[in-house]
Amino acid sequence: MQQTETWLAYRVPEPGYLRIQGADRADFVQRQTTNDVRQLGPGRSLLTVLTSATARILDVWQLVPEPDGIGVVTLPGQGAATARYLQKRIFFMDKVTAVDESSRFAQFRIVGAARIPGFAAMPGAGAIAEGEIGGVAARAIGLAPALGGGALLLVEASAGDPLADQLAAAGARLLAPEAYETWRVEQGLPGPQGELTEDFTPLEVGLSETVSGEKGCYTGQEIIARQITYDKVTRGLVGVVLEGPAAPGDTVEVEGRRAGTITSAIESPRLGPVALAVLKRPHNQPGTPVTVLHEEQPTAGTVSALPFAERAGG
Repeated sequence: MQQTETWLAYRVPEPGYLRIQGADRADFVQRQTTNDVRQLGPGRSLLTVLTSATARILDVWQLVPEPDGIGVVTLPGQGAATARYLQKRIFFMDKVTAVDESSRFAQFRIVGAARIPGFAAMPGAGAIAEGEIGGVAARAIGLAPALGGGALLLVEASAGDPLADQLAAAGARLLAPEAYETWRVEQGLPGPQGELTEDFTPLEVGLSETVSGEKGCYTGQEIIARQITYDKVTRGLVGVVLEGPAAPGDTVEVEGRRAGTITSAIESPRLGPVALAVLKRPHNQPGTPVTVLHEEQPTAGTVSALPFAERAGG
C-alpha cells in the first residue's frame, strides 16, 4: 500500500518504560491512576494519568499488557522518577514490583501514515499490533486523539538506529526535536514540559478521556469528581495567535487582569508566532483579545480554537 502523503516519524528522547509485576499489579495501578485498568486486555492498551493527592499530573501513561505484568510507557524522561515514586506507594502486603526498564526500549512517534510499513494496518486508538520493518521487530500502539492520534513504535534499544534508517527508507520524514515541537503546538497537543505537569489537572489540559467515572477510589479522585460534578473546571487549554514573540511562563492578561499563563510557544513557519496557554474561563473562548507580557513588554494576541487554523491570507 502506497502512502498518499508525507508522513512523519519522531524518535522520542529519553523514552520512559516501566514494568509493574506481581499478583496485585492491576489493583495497584487502579489505585494510582485516573482510568479504569479493567479496560486493559490482550491487544488493547490504555491511556491513563498518574495524579497527585491534589489531582495534579505527575505522569501520563500508556499501559501495555505483558504476559507477566503491565508495561507502562511514561512521559519522556520520567521513567526513573516515576518508578521511585511508585515504589514508595507500595503497601506492606502488596504483591507488586515496579521496575524502571527505560533503557531497554527505543520509541518512535508516527504521524500521518496511512499504514506503517511492515504492519497489516494502522492500529486504531488503543489497539496494539506487532510487525517487522526491514527486519526490525516492532510493537505499534495506536494513540488516542488527545495525543494527536497516529502510533507509537516500541523496539529494543539496540534496534533504534536501524529502525530510524528503515523508516526513512520507507518514506518517513524524520523530525528533529524543534520540528516536532512545532508540529505539536500547531496541533494544539499538550506536551511534557509545558502542559503535562503538576501545574494542571488532566481535565484542564484536554485529557478528559483518561478519566473514568466507573472505577473505585484513586489518588486525586475526589478533586477530579468535584471538577466534573460541580462544573469546577475553571480553566482550559487554548491556542493564542500572537502579533509578536512569547515564551513559556509569560502572563496572559485580559483587560489588564491576569487570565492565565503561556505554556508553549513557537514561531511557526506556517502560522507565525503562536502559543498554547491555560486560561481561566470565560477568557478561554475563541476570539477573546488578550495581552501577553513577554520580557515586560506587552504583545497582543487572540484566543484560538485548537488545532490552529491558517491565518487569513496565509
